[in-house]
Amino acid sequence: MSLCCTIGMQAKVENFHDEVLGNNVFIFGPQDDMATINAEVEKLHTKMFREQFGKDRYAVLFLPGDYRKAGVLKVPYYMHMAGLGRTPYDVKVSNIHTPAPLANDNGTCTFWRSLENLSVIGPETYQEDETFLWAVSQAAPIRRVYSERTVKNQWRNGWVSGGFTADCNFMAPAGSDGQQQWYTRNTHLEKGRGKFREGSWNFMFQGVELGTGADQSTYVNNWESGGNITWIPTTPVVREKPFLFVDETGKYKVFRPALRRDAVGLSYTHDDMGRGDVFDLKKDFYVVKPGTTAAEINKRLASGKHILFQPGMYELDEPLRVNRPGTIVMGLGYATLIPSAANSESALVVADVDGITICSLLFDAHYSSATLLRVDGGKADHTDNPTLLADVFFRVGGFRSAPVHVDCALEIDANNVIGNHFWIWRADHGVQNSVGWDVNTSPYGLLVKGDDVTVYGLFNEHFQKYQTLWEGERGRTYFYQCETPYDAGQQDRYMSENGTRAGYAAYKVADNVNVHSAYGLGIYDVYFGTDIRMENSMEVPEKPGVLIYHVCNCSLSDSGDRGIGYVINGKVKSTFNTFRVCRPYVTEFVGGVVKNSREGWRQ
Repeated sequence: MSLCCTIGMQAKVENFHDEVLGNNVFIFGPQDDMATINAEVEKLHTKMFREQFGKDRYAVLFLPGDYRKAGVLKVPYYMHMAGLGRTPYDVKVSNIHTPAPLANDNGTCTFWRSLENLSVIGPETYQEDETFLWAVSQAAPIRRVYSERTVKNQWRNGWVSGGFTADCNFMAPAGSDGQQQWYTRNTHLEKGRGKFREGSWNFMFQGVELGTGADQSTYVNNWESGGNITWIPTTPVVREKPFLFVDETGKYKVFRPALRRDAVGLSYTHDDMGRGDVFDLKKDFYVVKPGTTAAEINKRLASGKHILFQPGMYELDEPLRVNRPGTIVMGLGYATLIPSAANSESALVVADVDGITICSLLFDAHYSSATLLRVDGGKADHTDNPTLLADVFFRVGGFRSAPVHVDCALEIDANNVIGNHFWIWRADHGVQNSVGWDVNTSPYGLLVKGDDVTVYGLFNEHFQKYQTLWEGERGRTYFYQCETPYDAGQQDRYMSENGTRAGYAAYKVADNVNVHSAYGLGIYDVYFGTDIRMENSMEVPEKPGVLIYHVCNCSLSDSGDRGIGYVINGKVKSTFNTFRVCRPYVTEFVGGVVKNSREGWRQ
């Protein structure tokens, strides 16, 4: 659907969005009636506000122009809202809100929505309704956004479990008091957090530029003094996520930003979209409509086309096979890829070639399969042109009232892959009869076999064995959020090391690995109903090349003999039997040696 007028600049814009991009893509122009824009967006928000497991998917896109008179725009489940300019400054809106769908302003289930490539223009104030309220938890990225309003990542005074910010330019304060954790990468913070406290568990800032209004003395590594800030000055190798835009001739294009090394700050300026490659949507892409067969998509991939999925759900009778170097596969509006009942392999398989990009997709298990996404690999070196996985999210269970099994949600076998924001979720809640220890079964969330794999912003929760299992050399994780499975049930069904060790570590590096590093990890036990122990939140080889920097535990479990025994490798007592009263942590762990820690205590 489009409400675009046919005057001014919009007369130049290709008039094919209804036919090509689909009815669930709303494209607005600056000559449209602003009250109508607000009403249309509000209608979508009302429809999708509580549709956590709904079927509908939407994208709301704005042609370059000024939309401030459209008022507050609300972003619900399964909506991608974005500007179609070359830079964020080309599209101006007044304000954005993400109201909490749960009672008591609880934003811990404010998932699956995104904001990209626009400016939020308004006064800098802490007055609640006047703040830019991006009050989200997992799978809700904010990218390439400019804001003059105060950015608050919390709804009212509610509890929230976020979140991810990248490539944003915030001129006003940005933060919250009620978030559990947050990861901010390659963003400009002109005034830092302002009055916000960031008082909880795990906050990482990487490649971030601080303005003169920021209290720069507080953006330092402070875990040794009991703090919660991890500061990483640069981002070693990253490519920002591709996005859709309209060029000066009115043609729809896709921009794939260039690879950056040792990156600090933004990938663009006010007048320059940054280095990268431009692709014509009509000529270079095959736009997939719901109902298109996997065979047809594979045919187009084999012919050399990039792929853009319209908003919708796609059951795939065979894996999509991305075999050509440089291919882009991206979604609009939380397009969702599902291995069908006839497909026990995977939704998508990436070949061991250079420069693949997979982005803006939700992978969902309605039936059983070996994986949801697999990146094949061997000995090939992709240092100069790595594969990128950006804003890819995974769900096992929750949607369908039937048993489902996935061996491993995401498997990365190739070398030099970049992960740029994952949420990998074995559902702990959903529609009736869709979750349970014997209902939605999945041992592993992420398995990495490739070498030199780097992941920024890894959220991975509730799997039944190792949440993250790393077998490749020289892997790097920057920021980790993980909760244990809620439903482990009986201890004898939750034992590792051939039944000799209680529970499975939430982050496991295989014994054969010699070099690995991980920074800013929050691992939380959530055991309900029965007494369950996880012996270690992390297990890693005790070798000089294995560095763990800033890992903490917290307990969200019921009271009882339950929780985490030790933070890492049997060292530093953790949350077991503390009932939510401590935050044990390790500042640094190298070669089996703990540098600075705080233990939990036993009642």
